[in-house]
Amino acid sequence: MFKKKGMVGLESNKPIAAIDPYALETYIFKDNLFERGSAKSLAKDNFFISYVQTKDIISGTVEIARNVADDELDDAIEIKVYDELGLDSSIEYKIYHFEAHKQDSSERVFDIIAIDTETLSSVYKDVKHIKYIDYITTAPLLFKSLYKKNILEPTQTDCFVYFHKDDAHVTIYQDGEFVFTKSIRYSLSVISDTFSKELGKRVDEAEFYKMLQTSGLQSSDPAYQKELMKLFGEVFVYINDVILYAKRAYSLEKIDQVYLATDLGDIKGLEEFCHNYVNLPSKKLSFKIAKNVDELGLNILYSLMVLSAQYYQSGHEDEEMNLSIFRKPPPLQKRPSGKLMQVAAAALFFSLAYPAYQYVQDKLFLQKDLDRLESKYQHLSMQSNNMKVAFAKLNKEQKEVDKKLAAKGEELDFRTKLLHEIYMKKVSYPMKAKILTGLFDKIIKHNAKVVSVDNNASDMVIKIRSNNDKYITELLTDIANIRAYDVSTDTIKKDQNGTYYESAIKVGLNVR
Repeated sequence: MFKKKGMVGLESNKPIAAIDPYALETYIFKDNLFERGSAKSLAKDNFFISYVQTKDIISGTVEIARNVADDELDDAIEIKVYDELGLDSSIEYKIYHFEAHKQDSSERVFDIIAIDTETLSSVYKDVKHIKYIDYITTAPLLFKSLYKKNILEPTQTDCFVYFHKDDAHVTIYQDGEFVFTKSIRYSLSVISDTFSKELGKRVDEAEFYKMLQTSGLQSSDPAYQKELMKLFGEVFVYINDVILYAKRAYSLEKIDQVYLATDLGDIKGLEEFCHNYVNLPSKKLSFKIAKNVDELGLNILYSLMVLSAQYYQSGHEDEEMNLSIFRKPPPLQKRPSGKLMQVAAAALFFSLAYPAYQYVQDKLFLQKDLDRLESKYQHLSMQSNNMKVAFAKLNKEQKEVDKKLAAKGEELDFRTKLLHEIYMKKVSYPMKAKILTGLFDKIIKHNAKVVSVDNNASDMVIKIRSNNDKYITELLTDIANIRAYDVSTDTIKKDQNGTYYESAIKVGLNVR
């Protein structure tokens, strides 16, 4: 919930110049007041901050194994980002990541925001009156300052819906930490065009915006009112779908509050529409850091940029989260050329041996060498990125080959077992039948008969019976002379009535 009404207490740092690169307007915040930036005021030593809209960034999440060492984490995330978010390895990107607030996965989860430098340069190509920008963030991350500056309590799950003129986005924070953002197609410009199309006549965009600012979603014209109801109903049905997706994807139990804001300021009836279609508590995002915000007609983005700039200057924000490619060069004494000058001056002071022309010559030579090394570094950096992407692709292909190889191995084992069983049936069984036939012939020849046959894989036990123990002894001797058999018997015993002799002969067949 919001703090008590009134202006937020702010640090008295140096003036902050808040730049909107899409509206091409800059306002300077100084002494708790805003003033329009002039050529003279923008040339001073201000702190310059700006932002890029959600449509110009790439956002997502990646999972990294927990056993990845901290010194290897950045490289592992970069490889994952290029692979899973489909980044072009031939394009340079500004990428930053931060670990997700909730960790329900067995792996570490990181939120990713990336923008290619070509898009970044294109966004600022018309901002020609400002040479340097100290800090560039993204529209979704501007809301973080509301929690860091204690304007919102970081104890619930909040959804921010912002309508720019040429973009719109839904952003979710949980416990004061960024969770999700998505650019949606219903920018104010798209809403204006759709309104004219459905109405059947052209309504000038500026006239449409003025209507929203003055009468909101309640129009005295019945035709206008009908189309406004229909159009904004579609808008919030779509927003509701986005919120439901985010809740499922990020395991959010509920959304406590929806905050609404636009480039046009307050649009009457917008909160009621949101509440009716999204079925969540809804209110406009409203707070003041300057007395003259309403007087200048500033949208809330300028105040958010000022809060973000102050938090950044306090040193709490990670420097790697800065998207700016237009930062001021470091002080001369911290640059390589400046350090070289200090060394040269010290040497000149102590030795007075180096003439001025030699110093200039050395400086020019080293500067050329520095430029050459910088160019080489950029080339090697691009090669390194390409190799990382190729390695990730090969690693993925290797896993697929290993899966196929394991499947083929299982198939080979099955076929080997099957062939062995076929061999046993076609070779072993006929051989046993042939041996049994020979044995039976010899048993009959020696005046004996077979009582039973117990057969297993490698030998058999034949129980025979004869009326004379001599015949059994002769049979055993005859079988033993055949080397293919291993013959043994425990006893030759006579039955109780003395009418016959019986013996169990174990014959090893040596069949495999």
